[in-house]
Amino acid sequence: MKRRELRRDAGDFDRFGGWTGKRFKATGFFRVEKDERWWLVTPEGNAFLSFGINHLHPHLWKQDYNREAWKKRLGLDDLNSHKFAPALQKWFLQTCRQYGFNTVGVHTELSIVNTPQPSMPYMLPIQFVDIPHWKGEIPDSNFVDVFADAFAAHCERMAKEFAAPARDDSLLLGYAMTDCPLLTEEDCRERPDVIGGAQRNARIGWPRRLRNLAANAPGKRAYVRTMRDIYRGRIGDFNATYRTPFDSFDALQTAEDWRPHTDLSNGNETRDNVEFLKKVVARYYQTARDAIRRYDPNHLFVGDKLNANTDSLDTVLPITRELTDVVFYQMYARYEVQKPGLDRWSKIADKPLINGDSAFTMIADHMPRPYGPVADSLEQRAEWTAEFFRRAFGRPEFVGWHYCGLIDASNLVAHKEDRQHSGLIDGYGEPYPALEEALAACTDEMYEIATHRL
Repeated sequence: MKRRELRRDAGDFDRFGGWTGKRFKATGFFRVEKDERWWLVTPEGNAFLSFGINHLHPHLWKQDYNREAWKKRLGLDDLNSHKFAPALQKWFLQTCRQYGFNTVGVHTELSIVNTPQPSMPYMLPIQFVDIPHWKGEIPDSNFVDVFADAFAAHCERMAKEFAAPARDDSLLLGYAMTDCPLLTEEDCRERPDVIGGAQRNARIGWPRRLRNLAANAPGKRAYVRTMRDIYRGRIGDFNATYRTPFDSFDALQTAEDWRPHTDLSNGNETRDNVEFLKKVVARYYQTARDAIRRYDPNHLFVGDKLNANTDSLDTVLPITRELTDVVFYQMYARYEVQKPGLDRWSKIADKPLINGDSAFTMIADHMPRPYGPVADSLEQRAEWTAEFFRRAFGRPEFVGWHYCGLIDASNLVAHKEDRQHSGLIDGYGEPYPALEEALAACTDEMYEIATHRL
């Protein structure tokens, strides 16, 4: 890694990891700017592309199978002592320098890497709604009424707790909300398995949840207003779609639990749900963003990490683009599969894009069912990784990739018996050489790739 260290010593990068070869106005905080391509801009005013790492979760270092290896690697006698956190942080920062990571991704234990203070740019999670795609069980009540005053008060409390203390932190890149929230019917449908391996029942989702509330619920009133607009005040046309006997939209307002299921073969109903979902997401984003900005007007708001492996991103991007500084998405796929989406999303939203969590994987002895695109060999995995890095960062709207993840979460880890997550490094701390070599070469040339100077 001597080449990268020499380049840093030569002054090519500022203390935030920004490239001094392209300069903008310094504001003291990270921001975005478009100049031939989109850029993140460091607090010192230098161009920045975010290559982040996810999934520093301390329990992965303390498993029965790898505990002794990490004691030796970290130079500790006891992984439960007060010395563990600083030792793991030191190892983490060295590893980031080794691979060229310049950002702490949103799925990382910040109490480790930001104690006693942040040492590199990081994403701060602030989860206003608890409806992530990976949870096996999500109560219907988690699809909260975002039109209610109670939700605004909830956002206010969370913003005060999380955003107010970070207001002046120059190393904070931005705020991210829920990890791939369940938004569309495709998101919410029943699935034979999820990341954890268990069958997942169907979830109710926002449109069905709110349309079945009581008459006095703000979300129910918002639903009825939406239907009145869609059907131009004609209750008969609404009844024709739903085969209902309402004599007015006021009667619909008073109907509680009137339609608990969606007929997916009914095109008008699915259209109605999408149109109402857009209004729900608009209110959710507006309320959350405004709460954050009241306590912290300085940092980027990236919103949810939207799921591009389903139809979520395409469905809500026309709404979220108006309220976020960045399009923050997740998609596990090779570049050739992501490319049509990147082409499409860059036209819908004139905003920079960050893939906030993805990688390529392979099957190994203790990784029989890894999550993500599965390569046939380490060499192919490294090839796919380099291909995505070079082609994605070569695009004018692409400003970040946050890698999933740091070390293997194999089936030797509790709760990972059925599905596993691959890392850059195995569970004992040994790197995968071809992957290390590929990423080191890519990160060395990241700004040349972005400016097409290779």
